[in-house]
Order: sequence, then structure tokens, then C-alpha cells
Amino acid sequence: MLNTIVPIAAIAVMIAVCIAVHIRYKRRREACERAMDTCKQETKKAQDEAKKIYDDAMQAKADTERMIQEYHSLSQSGLRIIKHKKQKEIYNITYEAIRKFIHTDSIGIGILNGLFNSLDFSFFNIESETIPFARYNLDICNNINIYCFTTGEMVLINDYQAEVSKYIDTEKYKVSKSVTGSALYIPLYDDDIIFGVLSIFNNEPNYFNEHRIEIIRSIVSYLETAIVNFSTARTSERQNKQYIAHRLELEHTLNELRKSQSELLKMSTALSNTDNAVMLLDGSGNISWINNSFTKVYGYTLEEYTSTSTNYKDALKQKDAVEFFRFVYENAKSVSFTLPHETKTGEEVWVQSTLSPTLDDKGKILQVVAVDTDISTLKKAELEIVKQRNEIELKNKDVTKSIEYASTIQQALMTGQGYLRQRFKKSFLINLPKDIVSGDFFWMGDKFGRKYMALCDCEGHGVPGAFVSMMGKVFLDEILQGCRVEDPPSTILKNLNDKLQEAVNSLSSKVGGIDGMDMSFCIINSRNTQVQYAGAYRPLYLVRKGELSTIMPDKISIGGISPNENFQFEDHWLQLEEGDFLLVCSDGYADQFGSEFGKKLGRRNFSNLIIEASKMDSADDMAKFLYNKHIEWRGSLEQVDDISIVGIVITQGEEDEEDNED
Repeated sequence: MLNTIVPIAAIAVMIAVCIAVHIRYKRRREACERAMDTCKQETKKAQDEAKKIYDDAMQAKADTERMIQEYHSLSQSGLRIIKHKKQKEIYNITYEAIRKFIHTDSIGIGILNGLFNSLDFSFFNIESETIPFARYNLDICNNINIYCFTTGEMVLINDYQAEVSKYIDTEKYKVSKSVTGSALYIPLYDDDIIFGVLSIFNNEPNYFNEHRIEIIRSIVSYLETAIVNFSTARTSERQNKQYIAHRLELEHTLNELRKSQSELLKMSTALSNTDNAVMLLDGSGNISWINNSFTKVYGYTLEEYTSTSTNYKDALKQKDAVEFFRFVYENAKSVSFTLPHETKTGEEVWVQSTLSPTLDDKGKILQVVAVDTDISTLKKAELEIVKQRNEIELKNKDVTKSIEYASTIQQALMTGQGYLRQRFKKSFLINLPKDIVSGDFFWMGDKFGRKYMALCDCEGHGVPGAFVSMMGKVFLDEILQGCRVEDPPSTILKNLNDKLQEAVNSLSSKVGGIDGMDMSFCIINSRNTQVQYAGAYRPLYLVRKGELSTIMPDKISIGGISPNENFQFEDHWLQLEEGDFLLVCSDGYADQFGSEFGKKLGRRNFSNLIIEASKMDSADDMAKFLYNKHIEWRGSLEQVDDISIVGIVITQGEEDEEDNED
């Protein structure tokens, strides 16, 4: 049995050893696998980090190349700005440089004018259109340009309407609601001295980020250098001219001094032979000498003139002249004056007198020379000129009164608001002539139970435009009389064109031709359910439930079509609904310059105003709204053209007293 147990035990030991070896091997293998997994993870992590470093390096390289290219482009633009010596070219190239890197809707450059204490904008570009010169008083902070200049700090506005009140008193100075978006104002310096402002606008809010501001600042540095160089060159040129002028003046003075001796020798002869009356007085005011011309002018010899006294205070025959002599002796200054004098024979002569004192080194009067020039003939001519001027002024007043009376006649002959409201209860008519009389007119007539109406804008304004408007009114009356029920607006416009052409041909040899006219022509039926329209450059606006539609005209003026030319205006037929708002107008309202930037109102702003007006409760409110907006936009600027607007709110089913059924 012992022999059996020993082998079994040996086998058990061997099995145990094998199991122990296997467990140890398994543990080592698992440890190796874990080490390999950790190594793989570390390797992948290192690869990812290396890739990120590589990507960052490539991006940095691209950014660096872009910055180098941008810097090179900025440098090239800056060098172009600096090398020019004319102010206008400097401004234009600066504008191009800024537009090359960023989008702007307007750029202005204002320079200090010390003479007027103002900021003068000789360059202001809005939407690629240069506006006229603008000047802002530095004592009135009604503009952010002024704020930027007076504080010397950059102003960044991300939302103009929301932030403008931080810089100017918007309750005192009105700000146009049409100005939106972001703005940047940068002061211009010469060392520590501010001399101007650069202003940039963009219609997009929050447009100017740090990168764009840095680009603009870089360009501004070149602009500052160019303006300073231009100013320095202009100052040097002016000083050089002054130096040359001063040198020439010194040379002239030297020559005059060289001639003075010979001139002094000739003076006594000249005083004796001159046609002017000459009197010499000593330092105490005593008359010491008169020339022959004095005796010829006044009739007195020296003895006769000084028979009562030799001192001017008692000797002068014209007592009003005494005060002028006293002024010379008290102030040691020359004086000139004109007075009437009485001669020895009692005749009146008008004399222009000049009193010139001669002083010693201490400023004391040694002698006074009185030179009298007989200007009686000139005085008579002057009085005649004054008389003629008064007559001309009187005639001008008569002409103005005649024009004002002509304006009254024109308004009486043209269709008025009363006639319009008999046909359309909710309607209005705005007529704002640029001058006393207008080249715009509104015409209306009734036939076949329909309302025929036209708003016409004659080319030109004032008296010439008024005459053309009267011709247009007469022609329209004639055309309406012969009008057939089937004739659309296009036929009426063509007939009006032919009549105006006939007038042009008959008058061209006398007055050089007649300007044409732009027109909107409408025919509205008796129940106000339909409108027919045709136009020559002037559209028809229709607002229905807050939506604006613009019916476009033909782009040709009345009078611009030859009778033999085969041209036909386009007719438009529109069905009307209750509450529709129709509007026709001349171009004067939309073409008006205004706002703080002096730009045109434009069609877009005018369209928005039409929509706003259509929401008003009454026609009077509509007219008042449009008028007030015009005055607000125009501000202190001059009205540029005649303005006429007709607005009608459609009320269906009502006929006026004179209407007949179609």
C-alpha cells in the first residue's frame, strides 16, 4: 500500500506544481497585455497631440502668411496715400484703401478750420456718392464728429439708434431714424495736436471688431502723415511766397528811397500844378499855403481864405470839416471824408478830402497836407445811380407782386383740394412750390361718370415751369372735351404729347423750345371699383392692407415723342377694394436733400412714409404727417424742387353729385 501511495503523492505534487506554474504564467501574460494596452493608449495619445501641434502650426503658418500679405497690402496702400500731394487725391485713395479691406456704407474726413472754429468735411462719401461740402460748428455738440474731436477719443457705436444719446443731446438735437447700424469715429493727430476726424458707417450692427479697427487705425496713421505732409508743404510754399514777396517789397522800398530825393524836389511843382486843391497846415493847425487849384475850385486866395483867422478852427468855411481836422491833430492819423462846399460865388461843389499828417521821430505832427478832389460830376452820377436803383427795386417789387398774383391765378385755375374732396371724401392734396409759382400741377375732370385725373411735373420750376403747367392744363381740358368713352389713359397721354410737340415746333424759333413734363394719369369709374393708369416717368402707388405696390410708368416724358414715332404708353387696369390707398406725386419729395448727412430721402424711405401715412385715420392727418416728415428731413437745407402729392382712400359704392353711370 505504501508503494501505491507514494506515486499518487508524487503525481499530486506534480499537478500542484503545474497549476502553480500555469497561474503564474497567466498572471504574467495578463500583466503584459495590460502593459501593451497602456503603451498603445499612450502612443495614440502622443500621436493625437502631435497631430494637434501640427495642425496648430499649419494654422499659425496660414495666419502668419495672411497677416504678412495683409500687412504688405496695407503698406502698399499707405505708401500710395503718403506719396500724393493733393488733398483730394489723398482723400480718394484713403477711401479706396478702406473699402479694399472692409465694407463701409459711408466715409467722411473732417479737418479743423480755425478761422470759423468748425470741422469742415470737404470729403463725405455715402453709398459711393460724394455729397456737397459740410461744416459743423465746434461750439454746438449736435454731431458725434464734434464729440470725437472735442474729447480726442475714438468712438465706437455698435447700434447707432440705441447708443447715439450717450454722445449728443437727442432731445435738443433731432437724430434721423433712417440712420442705423454701427459707426466708428477716429480722431486725427499730428503728434499730440488733434486736427480732424475720420468717420465710418456700416448698416450692419456690431460690424467693427478688433481686427477691422486695427486695419482702419493702420490706414489712419498713413492718412495723418499724408495730411501733415500736405499741410507742411502748403505752409512752406506759402512762406516761400511770402519771403519772395517780402524780398521784392524790400527791393521796391529801396528803389523808392533812392527815388525819394528826386520826388521831394518834384513835389512842390506837383502840388502847384495838380488839379486837386491842396492846403498845407503847420503843427499848430495854422494854414500856411494853398495851391492855384485851390483858388480855382473855391475862388479864394490865401489872404481871402485866412482873412479872419489862419487857424483851421475859425478859417474853414465848411464847419462840418472842423471835426475831421481836429481828429487828425488829436490822433495823428490820416482821414478821408466827403462833404459839400460853397464856393466864393455861392455855388455848391462836392469834395472828397484827404488829411495826411507828417510826423517827427517822436510822433509829433510837423505838418498836415489837405488834398481836396472835386467830385461834383461823380456825385451827380451817384445820385442818378441811386435814383435808378430805387426805380429798379420798385420795378422788382412790381414784378414780384405780378408773380404772386400769377400764382393766385394759377392756383385758381388748377384743380384744388375742395374739388378733389367732392369726388373722394377721404383725400388730400399737398402743393409746395420751390418758388412763388410752381411747375407741378394737379388736374381733374369728369366725363362718362368717371373721374379723370393727372398729376404733372413739368421740367424746371418757377415762372418757366408755371407757363408749361398752364399749357398742360389747357391741353388736358381740350383733350377731355374730345375724349371718347373707350379712350384709355395711354391715348390721352399720346394726344397730350402731340399737342405739346406742336407747341414746341411753333415756339422753338422764338423761345428756343419748351421742356417736357412727367405725369401720372388715372381714370377711376363711378363706383370706385376700378382704376386705369398710364404714366410718363411718374408711378402710381397702391397700399392695400399695409402692403405697398408700385405700378411703374414708361420711361419717357410727355413732349419727348415725335408725332411720327410709333410709341404707345402702357395701360394698367387695377381692381380696387374698399380702403385701398392710392397716391401719385412729383419727384420733388423723394429728391429732397436732408438729414444730418445731407443725402437724398430716396425712394425706399419715401415708400416707407407712404405706408405709414396710409395707416392714419383722416386725410388731413395723412397730409400733415407727410408735410412734417418733409420739414424734419429737409432741416435748414433749401428745397430743391416743386413738391406735389395727391392721396385718395377708396370708398366704394358712393358717387359724387355730378357722376353719371358708366
